[in-house]
This record gives sequence, C-alpha cells and structure tokens, in this order.
Amino acid sequence: MTLSRALLRRLWPQPIGNQCLLMLGAGVLFGLLAPAQTPWLQPLATIFLQASQIVVMPFLICELIVGFGRLRPGSLGELARRGGVVLMGLWIAASVVVVMLPLALPPLVTSEFFDTGLFETNEPTDLLTTYLPNNNFGALAGANFPAVVLFSCLLGILLQGIDERDHLLAPLGVMRTVFGKLNSLVVRLIPFGIFALIALNVAKLNVEQLIRIQGFLALSVIAFLVLSVGCTVAVLALTPLSPLVLWRIVRGPLALTASSANLLIALPMLVRNLQDELPSQLGPRANPARLADMGEELAPLVSLGFALPNLGQVAALIFIPFSAWYVDRALEPANTAAMLLSAIPTSVSGLKAVIRQELLHLGLPIDLLQLVYINGEWVYRLEKVLSLEGLVVLAVLVYARGVGAWQPKPLKALTGLSLAVALGTGLGWGSRISLATALEGSYRNDQRLLALTTARSGREPIEMRGVQTAQPVSLSAIKARGTLRVGLRSDGLPWAYRNNHGDLVGFDVDLLKSLATNLGVLLQLQEAPIAKLEARLSLGQLDLVAGGIQTSPGRAIRHELSRSYLTVNLGLVVADQKVKALQGGAVHPQLQPIRLAVRDAEMISPGLESQIARRLGDGRNRARVEFIPIDSKDEFFSKAGQQRFDGLLTPAESGASWAVLNPGTSLVTPFRDDLSNELVLMIGGRDATFRRYLNGWLAREQAQGRIDELFNYWILMKDEAAPALPG
Repeated sequence: MTLSRALLRRLWPQPIGNQCLLMLGAGVLFGLLAPAQTPWLQPLATIFLQASQIVVMPFLICELIVGFGRLRPGSLGELARRGGVVLMGLWIAASVVVVMLPLALPPLVTSEFFDTGLFETNEPTDLLTTYLPNNNFGALAGANFPAVVLFSCLLGILLQGIDERDHLLAPLGVMRTVFGKLNSLVVRLIPFGIFALIALNVAKLNVEQLIRIQGFLALSVIAFLVLSVGCTVAVLALTPLSPLVLWRIVRGPLALTASSANLLIALPMLVRNLQDELPSQLGPRANPARLADMGEELAPLVSLGFALPNLGQVAALIFIPFSAWYVDRALEPANTAAMLLSAIPTSVSGLKAVIRQELLHLGLPIDLLQLVYINGEWVYRLEKVLSLEGLVVLAVLVYARGVGAWQPKPLKALTGLSLAVALGTGLGWGSRISLATALEGSYRNDQRLLALTTARSGREPIEMRGVQTAQPVSLSAIKARGTLRVGLRSDGLPWAYRNNHGDLVGFDVDLLKSLATNLGVLLQLQEAPIAKLEARLSLGQLDLVAGGIQTSPGRAIRHELSRSYLTVNLGLVVADQKVKALQGGAVHPQLQPIRLAVRDAEMISPGLESQIARRLGDGRNRARVEFIPIDSKDEFFSKAGQQRFDGLLTPAESGASWAVLNPGTSLVTPFRDDLSNELVLMIGGRDATFRRYLNGWLAREQAQGRIDELFNYWILMKDEAAPALPG
C-alpha cells in the first residue's frame, strides 16, 4: 500500500498546471469512450463551479481595495496610461481580425428553423447602469463584475488620501490572506473539476451541428490561432520572458477556462501565477524599488482588464459579419469597422446581448441568434480563452514596463507579426477554397423538413379522393363507421404538408393520428383549400378540419371549435433585402405603404391592424400598412410576389418553415410574442358529446406533455431521429 502511494505521488505531477492539463486530457478520453457514464460527474462539476464562484468575488474585492489602497502616489496614473495603451492595442488587433477574416468566406445560401429564443427581449445596454448600479449588494449577488470592480477600485483609490488608511488596510489584508487560503483549498479541486467539466461537454458534443456551422467554426479557429500567435509574440518580443515561463503562467488558468467556459473562476490562479513568476524572471533586470509596488498592482490590473471589454469579447464580434454572410448580405470592411465602434463598448453586457443589438442595428434577421444558442458550448470557450490570453498580455507588458524590464526586440516582433499575417492569410484563403467546395449544394434544411415522417406510431392514415358523401357527425357515428374524416388545409406547413414521398405529414397529422388511435378508428385525410374544407364540414362530408387553423369570431359562429391546443405568435416572412426595413419596427409613416400578404383573412381584425401598424411605425406614428389576401402562400414566394409584397403575415412557428423552403427569405419577429392566437380544430355537426370528448382528450395531451413532443419534433426540429412515440 505504501509502495502504491509512493508510485502514485511520483506519477501525479506536482505543479497544478500540469495536473490541470493531465485531467483535461483524461476528461476528453472519458467523454469520448464512456459518454453514458458522464452524468455521474455532474455533482462534482456543480460543486466545483459553485465553490469557485463563492470564493472568487470576495477574494478579488479584498485584492482590489488593498492593492489600490497601497499604491504609491502617482502610480495610478502611470498604471492607467500603460494599461490603456496595451488594452487599446489588444482591441485594435482583435478588430483587424474581425474586419479582415470574413473576406475569406465564400457565398452561401441558408435558412434556419424556428427557435423560441426569437422572442427573447434585451433591454438596451446601459453602460451607466452596468458600472454604476443603485445597489452594490445587488450587483454582488447578480455577478455584475464590472460594477463590483469599479466600486472596489474606487474605495481603494480613496484610501490613498487618508492618513489612517492602514487601520482599514491591515484587517483587509488579513481577510485577503484568509480568502487566499480558502482559494487554495478550492485550487486542489481544480484538476478534478476540469476532468468532470470537460468529460460532460465532450459527451454532449454534436458533430452534425459543427458541420452545419463550419463557416463560423473556421473563422473562430483562425481568429483564435492568429490572436494567440500575436499575444505570444507580443510578450516574447517586448519582455525577457521565455516561452517556458509564459507557458507556466498560462497553462493552469488555460485548462480551467477551456473546460469550464468561465474565466472569472480562473482569475485567482492567474494572479497567483503572475505573482510567482514575474518577480523572479524580470527581477534581475528590474528596478528593485518598483518590484514590490508592481506586485501589488497585478491583481487590480487583471481585475480591471476583466471588467473592461477584452480581447475575447472583441474577437467574438466576428459573429456579426459572419451572420451577414450567412444570409447573403456580406458587410463591407468599412461597415464592419463602424459596427465595432458601437459594439466594443457594450460587449461587457454579454455576447448574446451585444450580438442582438448589432443584428437589429444592421437589419439582420434576429433568428441568426439561434446559431449562438446552437454553438454556445465551444463559442464561449474560444471567447474566454482569448480573453485570458489578453489579460496575460496586459499584465505582463504593464508589469515589465513598470519595473523597467522592457526589452523590445524589433526583429522578433517583425517576424512574429509576419507569421501571424501569413497564418491568417493562408488559413483564410485555404478555408475559403475548402468551404466553397464543401458548401456547394450543401443547403439541407429544406430536405430535412421534407424528409420528416410521423412521430407517432399506430395505423397509417388513408388519403380520401374526391368529394365524400354526407354522413352524421357525432361521437357515436364516428365509432360506428370506424373512420375519422379530417380535412387538412393546403399550404398548412408545418401543421400539414406533403413530404418528399408525397405523404401527408405534420404536427396536426400526428395529433389527429393519436386521436384516431384513442377512438379506435381509422384516420382518413383530405387536403384542400380552407374554403372548400369549411363547405364540406358544413355539409357533413368531414368530421374535423385541421392544418394550423387559428381561432376567430367568424369561425366560432359558423362551426363548433375545439379548445386551444397551441399558442402561436405572429411574425413576418420577408425577402432578405427587406429585413432591415421591417425588423427594427421603425418604418416612417410618410413612406409608401407596407404591403403584407395574408393567407388567412380570418385572422385580421381592426384591432390587430392597428397593433401591427403601430409596431411597424417609427415609435411616434403608425406605419401605413395594407393587408392583401392571397389564395396560396406560394403566391407570396413567387418572383412576382416578392416584388409585389413586403412581407407575409403568418404565425412565426410556421413562417420559419416556409423560410427554410425558400432560403432567399427570412423570418422576422417585430411583434415579439405580444400578438398571439390559438390553434384549434374545427368540428363538424353540433354533437356536444363529441366536442366534450375532443376537448377532454386535448387537455390530457397537453397535461402529459405530448403537445410539447410534437412541437419539438415538427417546429423546433429536435429529436428528428427518435423512434415514433405511441399514438
């Protein structure tokens, strides 16, 4: 036993950075080889993340107050000047990459499926509120790091002018030591936390999603490589640090950040590594009087760099020009540069918030946010790792300059810069060629939609041909004849449509298939325009009509209606070049009218017309809107329809599917989820027993989550390969 422990100690690396790297590799292997076992690691990952979050904020508050409070007079201005120059250099480097790399993207045709995130709303970014909240305790509880950092820095700076400051700094110094020891306990968990986190994330890796977004993946990887080379060259060419020392500083925080996608919890380890390595490596060439002062400045410097826009946040803005390319509206470099001027200051509000803001500003479809949701696992990791590298550059360069160990090597800097440019150029054009080849004819979302079959098991429905004879419509009559006759509205995608095999499929088809199974009868289907279906329903030739039928007062008078089984929200399908005019909701009322095609005239009412005109107006006045009925949605998507109409008014849940089949169009949601309606089934006859049965059955389907299952399958396109569920 003693021998085994001795062998284990020998094999187990002592430096924490090596332990992190070892467990990072072990986590990757475990996630690949035993993905089914990774859920057992979730408690360990949760404990580690929670413990890290609890420790970090108090530790850094004490570091900031004590660090700034003990600064020598005049050093704050020097720190701001040196740090500001380095930070500006990092922003410029990332901005150049964001502007230039998208030029390597080849043409692309695409469109995405519906996502509930389209209705998410973000308040406009208010930097004053972000940095100056009305309650600092609320900022602390809400993890508003910029506000906490600013407040702590301000307290430390104000202490510099107080003679009795040591009375406060002394106990805070003790608290800093205590929190440092507590953080050391958490540090022991880091390798095991990394193992759990990376195994869980590798097990969830979806290769198909990476293929779908390969253009963004290529840009992100090239940006990461170019900026990583640039950061390394900046440190090695301007300071006497060796590559080995730089690696010792960054390896532990790098493994922790990459595995957790959380840079905040890696800051204490980074600060400690910098404090351990920099004095010994730069000390012999440094001004001895400045070594102690600069050691105290490291923690405030790193924390400030984290609270301000950093390298990773700016680099992540490459999503904006990528998204413009994704909808075939590539931005000119000048437009991308102008976008960065507004996006960089607000990037501290979070990646999704700033991307949403800029998509709206540039008139790009908000549904592009789905790409962030789909690829968040690796996108956030790239952002955080680049932010970590930027903080290392900031800390090392400012420290070296402050202690007098600045050693510029022009030849090495020029060589490194040339290498970064060559790397970016070569990989960019290579990526353009490979992407052009790989993406040629690669748009598959329309085929995915048309390839869907039923999500419910049971007897397959039979399609009825011609006009059926009139028969009584009641629960007893349906059971007696053994068939349920249902009319499906044509152009009812995705509620009812023909797949690439010519079969009638869709949300409502599966719903009614389950109803027929529950009744113990055969489902018979007939597809026709809504007007014909209503006439046949009135004559007793059909029992039900479905296909995305929205409730209306007129329909409630003419026919019995079931209870609602799904809430839908109005949106617009528009040509890509018209997105900017309609998505932002700022159409000037004096401009020509907005012509909206409407397939279902029953959904239009004076109140709804007024709401739409107000939402599409400029905030003060309503837009001029014309609602034009059409006989088929195909009329809107024709060449003449694209010229005649500005948009198609339709439920967003179905509009996304139409945009997928017509990738030159996009779904926009200027009304968010405020203008909604209910889907119902129209019932033939006046049999109260059948209506009550139908409503009770729909209520049970909703309560058991079976409506949600159909929504995930037909609308969100999740679990497409799942086996058919029992009817």
